[in-house]
Amino acid sequence: MRWIVPHPVLSQQRMTTSERSMVPREHGAYAELLFPIATVLLGGSPTTSTWLLSVAAVACFVSNEPLLVLLGERGTRTKRQESSRAKRALLVFVLIALGAGLAGLVLAPRGVRIAAGFTILLGGGLVLTAIQGLERTMFGEALAAAALSSVAIPLGLSAGLGITATIAVALIWLVASSLGTSIVRLTVARTKSRTEEAHAKVAFKRGLLMLACLVVVAVGVGAPFGSRVGLWVLAAAVPVALVVLVMAALRPTTRRLRLMGWSLVAANLCSLIAVVTTLKIIQDFEAVEPTLPFPMF
Repeated sequence: MRWIVPHPVLSQQRMTTSERSMVPREHGAYAELLFPIATVLLGGSPTTSTWLLSVAAVACFVSNEPLLVLLGERGTRTKRQESSRAKRALLVFVLIALGAGLAGLVLAPRGVRIAAGFTILLGGGLVLTAIQGLERTMFGEALAAAALSSVAIPLGLSAGLGITATIAVALIWLVASSLGTSIVRLTVARTKSRTEEAHAKVAFKRGLLMLACLVVVAVGVGAPFGSRVGLWVLAAAVPVALVVLVMAALRPTTRRLRLMGWSLVAANLCSLIAVVTTLKIIQDFEAVEPTLPFPMF
């Protein structure tokens, strides 16, 4: 009956092992993946292929954590203690991704398969950055934003969205992710800067970020007045650009990172509502236009 009073050290180790989750801990990355998927599922007409490819995308995403554990990116002690669980989790996630992904591609038209190949290529590059330990660098985060936002392209095409609208949706979330990541990195860099040169460099980057936000706002405001209906959705990037612009102007410290994160989530939700609404309007417009006795544009 020795198990009634377990050894305290062994008990603590078992608790640590059992409580550790094999899913990604970077909360911002969830938004980078789920917002594009939610946009397509809510704004398009999802098919069986769309749902299967969505499951495959999520499975690929969650497989990142056990992969990082096996690569030692979560620490050598974690790798030693969690390697068995990480291998099992990685195997399960990869099998789900392969099964759902292959089934979704079989049911999808040729254009979706080509678009999925582009997304897979970006995902492969992201895996290579993780292997080389570059996942948290500016290049790694930019590649992650591109890979996760590009998921909207094959999903959108499989859900009946036009190629222009689909690319615009992916572009919206790429811009939103890039702006959000940039303001967070800028805030951290400003807090860590100690010299005049470092402060000047941060100020220069802040100016570039504010200029980029103004460009995004200008493009978003002008998009609904353009002749390309599919580009109307670009207006949905305005909420995120405005929030980042205000943050850059106020120059918060790292103590406000949590508030900044929730503010970005709220802005992303506004963008999600805007882009889904616009996609529905575009679909109604395209359904009505052929019956009109005259062209709208």
